[in-house]
Amino acid sequence: MNRLGRHDQLNKELLPYGSGDLDPDVICMDGTPRRVRCYVRGCQHTLRVPSRGANGEVCPDHGIRCHYSPASPTYTYRDVRRNIIASPEQFVRRIVGHPFKYESHRLGAERSEDALSWNVFRSLQEAGRLNDLARLITGDASTVEPFLYLWGICTTDDDFSPWDLLISARQKFESNLPVVRPNTEPDIALHLPGRYLILIEAKFTSANTSYARGPRKNGQSLTLDELLGLYQAPELEMLCLRKANSADHIHHQLWRNTTFAEWMAKVDHPGTKPYHVNLVREGYDAASAEEFKNLFNPGYDDQFQQITWEWIYKTCTDSPQLGPLRRYLETKTAGLKPAFRI
Repeated sequence: MNRLGRHDQLNKELLPYGSGDLDPDVICMDGTPRRVRCYVRGCQHTLRVPSRGANGEVCPDHGIRCHYSPASPTYTYRDVRRNIIASPEQFVRRIVGHPFKYESHRLGAERSEDALSWNVFRSLQEAGRLNDLARLITGDASTVEPFLYLWGICTTDDDFSPWDLLISARQKFESNLPVVRPNTEPDIALHLPGRYLILIEAKFTSANTSYARGPRKNGQSLTLDELLGLYQAPELEMLCLRKANSADHIHHQLWRNTTFAEWMAKVDHPGTKPYHVNLVREGYDAASAEEFKNLFNPGYDDQFQQITWEWIYKTCTDSPQLGPLRRYLETKTAGLKPAFRI
């Protein structure tokens, strides 16, 4: 089957469209409703773009909806499986729509960090390489593969059940929130009971966001004082409340996940060491990570790290089984352009 032929969205052996397949020079037609030429290189179909109240048209050859903005055009697959390189059928049947997963409707998007997270970490899991990654983060010499949780859902042995430790942490810290908002949902977790517990906050095209002093930003956000009041406990030692109380802003996802990691590790076992990792693209968000690291008490700053998708590519994908993952990361796009510095 031709890589760019009709119905290729159903061929599970194909990678998602990459930098060699897409044309970043978008052709936008005059008139209304707005139409663009399909973003796959060489395609001649023109498509109505999605707009408020209208889904837009799907390319009959390539199975994508083309979203348009002058700064960052992007696209979404009609069939979520075309965005997935590891266990696509399991992903659709067991993850999409899972009641423990917040937001499933963006998983077919080019810029979906959830699809990226699944593709990378599920691929490493299938190749038995999660332990290599965990060892590089923690220094722990164990050769046992850790449990993998994506969005609090256990993917080890295709369990797909909610993580009891995360449920307990939500009950501890989020049972009395002052606003209706989503619970804390760690993107990725690696857990070897009695040894380490790593929570990973993954970023792709978005940045680490923060709460500043003053009123809440919107109906779902917390104030900075509420964040510090809710996500702390006397037994926790990693983060310094004195430093946080004098800060003019705090990166709230990093604060919440660090609090969860330490508390969950203590509940798991006295020997379980907590880690929080911020996973970003190379060259992005370094300043926010340095700011956040300054909020740690002495002796704990090594338990927060910032790593990059490019670093994972360089250090953990040398197995022959991971050839598709390497090619995926080499060609992955954001806004139709190469996403990573590979």
